[in-house]
Amino acid sequence: MPRYRPGPPTTAFPWFYWVVFGLYEPLLSICGFLGAMVDPKKAHDAQAPWPSGDAPDGPLSKATQVTILQLAHVVGLLGLINFFVLGAARKYLFAHPALQEKIVGALLTPLLIADVVHLTITWWALGDSRWSFWEWSGLLWTTFLTGFSLLVPRAAWHMGVGRYVDRRDGQASRKI
Repeated sequence: MPRYRPGPPTTAFPWFYWVVFGLYEPLLSICGFLGAMVDPKKAHDAQAPWPSGDAPDGPLSKATQVTILQLAHVVGLLGLINFFVLGAARKYLFAHPALQEKIVGALLTPLLIADVVHLTITWWALGDSRWSFWEWSGLLWTTFLTGFSLLVPRAAWHMGVGRYVDRRDGQASRKI
């Protein structure tokens, strides 16, 4: 009896990656945006441990508040871009995996760089308290855990794990 051998992947953006980058990441981004809109001071004060142990009392300066809200807006916008661009790539380019790979890669490449830079800057900014995990705020823990939960699958996508890669899989179909 012949064994079933699955052929190469037929999509550059399989279901798992759609769930992570097209649903989970936009949801995180929109939640971050809404959280900062509801309470900009709390979002600001929870970014890293304060040297004195507590964030300063009083309202944020207008410049700081605008910066926090604008940053939150950019994060929310990135989530929406992911949702719409990746959704369109899945829907309209399903029959063209090589093109799908190029479009998805054009979005995921700068986001991979952003993941690394974001985690690096956050780690650097913690200074001596980076090893005092028990002092980290919930937001700081969330930053690292969600950051890695996006970085690892993004790196896996770039390595071609579980998806169509034109340089690998396209050659086989061209030879037939």
